[in-house]
Amino acid sequence: MLEKGKISNRQAGWLLVNTILTTSILFLPSMIAREAKQDSWISIVAITLLGLLAALLITSLGKRYPRQSVIQYSRIILGKPLGTLVGLVFVLFFLYINSFVIREFSEFVLTLFLTKTPLVAVTIAIIFVSAYAVRSGLEVLARVNELILPIVLLMVILSLLLSLPDMDVHNLQPVLARGWFPVIKGAYPAAIFFAETSVMLMLIPFLKESKRATSAALKAVLVVGLFQLLVILGVTTQFGLEVARIKFPFLAMTRYISVFDIIERLEPTTMLVWVMGGFIKISVFFYCAVLSSAQLLNLKDYRPLVLPLAALLVLGSIVLWDNVLELSWQIARSIIPFFLSVEVGIPLLLLFLTRIRELRGRKI
Repeated sequence: MLEKGKISNRQAGWLLVNTILTTSILFLPSMIAREAKQDSWISIVAITLLGLLAALLITSLGKRYPRQSVIQYSRIILGKPLGTLVGLVFVLFFLYINSFVIREFSEFVLTLFLTKTPLVAVTIAIIFVSAYAVRSGLEVLARVNELILPIVLLMVILSLLLSLPDMDVHNLQPVLARGWFPVIKGAYPAAIFFAETSVMLMLIPFLKESKRATSAALKAVLVVGLFQLLVILGVTTQFGLEVARIKFPFLAMTRYISVFDIIERLEPTTMLVWVMGGFIKISVFFYCAVLSSAQLLNLKDYRPLVLPLAALLVLGSIVLWDNVLELSWQIARSIIPFFLSVEVGIPLLLLFLTRIRELRGRKI
């Protein structure tokens, strides 16, 4: 096996929470509010339920092949030619989604803090650190996440509590004034974040108790959904309909925090915590990309691929999008359909074919 390390189901669940939550708390509130307005919190509830279904689908498939990743058992289900093609699709997916996340990360840092720093410098810095974590193995990455995730969650809770004096629950009214369609439309961009449970397709073979993978994934989605709901409620009650016009509503909320003129302007702390969480997310997708590539090529060790793929990620995150506006435009036009087709569509097809094989086996 390429990866000899094992992680607990709790560690896998925590990796999922950080992978989904880190970027979603920054980008989702304004994306959802553009359509759902004051009903954004309902969109979060709806998409969390769909996220639970996605987690159930993905882990149901993975548990049928507990010692193999999706790259390996695709060849069993579809045959070697088609299975190899599906494996290639997942490799490209992990590389593409990570390039996307890295560019988001870099744009966030450059726009708000390091305004005069070259894009390539920020990109190389984060990928260099992530490459070191990936080479160290899954166990090390999971242990580092155990240190970082509690800080991220504590920061979110603390920011919301300190912002309570500025919140007005009347900003949540009227409820469903325009019906359900805007709510459903607002939930659409959130789907790509909750479908990121697809990383479990690569992690299940390395769980100490793979039979309990479903429980870990479902708990992770519920935790993410709860924190997303709290953030959406917080920024909506504070900013009202203006949330849709604010690029990073949660970060903007921390700017207004003032406690006795002592605790003020917490956005640098928020940024620092988010950078740590972003490092975990980028490392998780980087790890999946490297491991899936090594499995596709039938290598005995994935580590020789770390630096070549790191260079590819640097190049991809810079050249695939000219600016942040193009990045945002592509989310709705092509990125969401592509991500969902890989994260949910392919696993659904593989599970369907597996069930057919199982039923035929019983008849025989």
